[in-house]
Amino acid sequence: MNNLEREYERLARDWQFRAEALDYEVLHRHIHSLEASPMLQHAAVTIYDNYRHCHAYASPYHQRLFGPSEVEVHPDDLEAVLKNAIATLRHIFQRNPNMRALKLVREYRAMVRGDYRRVNEQMQVLEPDADGNPWLMLCVMEISPNQSPIGGVTSRILNTETGENFSPLDRYYDQSSVLSARESQILQLIATGLLSKEISSQLSISVHTVNTHRQRILEKLGVDTSIEAVSYGRSLGMIV
Repeated sequence: MNNLEREYERLARDWQFRAEALDYEVLHRHIHSLEASPMLQHAAVTIYDNYRHCHAYASPYHQRLFGPSEVEVHPDDLEAVLKNAIATLRHIFQRNPNMRALKLVREYRAMVRGDYRRVNEQMQVLEPDADGNPWLMLCVMEISPNQSPIGGVTSRILNTETGENFSPLDRYYDQSSVLSARESQILQLIATGLLSKEISSQLSISVHTVNTHRQRILEKLGVDTSIEAVSYGRSLGMIV
């Protein structure tokens, strides 16, 4: 296991679940609902249990495509897939009140019936626990219509409530926080509708300093406008 794989495992085991608070009847209801869905005829579906660290369910189609074990990612795509997953665990599913509305959508190469093929994967929190930890994860995978050998790993974060989508987070995989404390504070104030001059007065800093922070926020979040930064910040749980 390489360093990225160890880091992913460590993050996945950081969540503190209370066993007595987990109602596994909820899991059974989700499985029953999935098995009644026509989606299972053409999509590989799994439910991952982050408390037990195992797949609680794998559809027959998933097993036919990928076999009984974990999905095997192409070696050339593995680093990007792991970095993306680490960033998502840190910045999307860490007690984020919006987590159920967010979906990680990505494309990469995986072993399918003995050959590497490009697949589309959509992953989201199916059920959080009472403490806001992502307990059950739903993953839906399909063979991508794009089988070009060029492209590498692509990924987006989609807000299923608003339809907004955001840049990949894998560049943040080794950061404990996307924004600094001051940048987060200024983003919160921007979200209330305050202008730079008003933020300057409230924080007792210069307008130039406020605008410098605003520009860094846009650069770090990979967006072009303050409106996009606020939307992204809400999805990441930075704005309450």
